[in-house]
Amino acid sequence: MIPNIIHFVFGLCDDFGGRPFSLIHYLAVKSAHECNRPEAIYFHYAYEPSGEWWDRAKPFLTLVQLDPPRNIFGNPLLHYAHISDVVRLEALLKYGGIYLDIDVLCLKSFAPLRRFEAVMGIEGKGGLCNAVIMAVPEAPFIRRWYQEYGTFRSTGKDEFWSEHSVQRPFELAKQFPGEIHTANRFSFFWPCFFQFPLLFGVSAHRPFLQRLLGLLVQPATYLVVKSRSYCIHLYESMWWDKYLKQLTPESIRTMHRSFGWLFRRFLR
Repeated sequence: MIPNIIHFVFGLCDDFGGRPFSLIHYLAVKSAHECNRPEAIYFHYAYEPSGEWWDRAKPFLTLVQLDPPRNIFGNPLLHYAHISDVVRLEALLKYGGIYLDIDVLCLKSFAPLRRFEAVMGIEGKGGLCNAVIMAVPEAPFIRRWYQEYGTFRSTGKDEFWSEHSVQRPFELAKQFPGEIHTANRFSFFWPCFFQFPLLFGVSAHRPFLQRLLGLLVQPATYLVVKSRSYCIHLYESMWWDKYLKQLTPESIRTMHRSFGWLFRRFLR
C-alpha cells in the first residue's frame, strides 16, 4: 500500500522562480493535511521561504533541506523545474507516498488509490503529468522512469520539460500497464490548463451574454469537480499573474465562482 505521506518540493532557487510562498501554497498544504490526515508532510527545499503564509503552513510540515542535484546520469540539470522533477522521483523511491506540486489543492482523500503500487493521472488529451504522483517505495514504475533520465537533455530554458515529465511516463505506462494505475482526466487534472478559467467564470469586461453563460457554467463546473476530482492543479506558471497572485482570504470567501465554493473551507 502507498504510504500516507505527502511530499512537496519548493525553493530550489533563491528567488523562488518569481513566485514566493503565497496564499495558494498555504492552501495546498492545508488542503493536503485536512483531506488526507497524512502521517507526515515532507517539504523538500534548498531555500526556506518566509512571510505570513509560510508561518501558517510551517506547523503542518516536516522540513527536509537538500542540496539540489546538478546532474543526473551525467546529464546537467540547468533549470530549477528539471531539478524538481528529479527530486520528486528520488523522494518517492526512498519514502514512497504522494507527491504534489505546490499548486495542487486537494478536495478529498487519496485513500481509494493507495492500494496500487503507482498512480498518475491523464492530463488533457494525452500524457501523464508529474504534478501528482503516488507510489510505494522503490516502485518498479518509478525506478524505470528514473532510469530514463539517462537520455535527459536540457539547455536551461525548460523547452524540453515535457519529454521526461509528461511524455515519457505516458509511453512507459503503455508499455508496462501492470506497473501503474492510470487515473482518468477528471481525477487530478480537470479543468486542464487551457480550461482553467472555468474555475473563475467569465471576466466582467465580456459581453452580457458571455457573462450569463459563465454564471450558468459555474454550478456545472463545481458539481463535476466536487463529484469526480481528488484535487485540482492550478497551473501557476501559466495563471499566476491573471488569477492567482491577487487572491486573498476575503476574495475567496466572497467569490461566487467554483474556486471559492471549493476552497473557502480551508480558510477556517
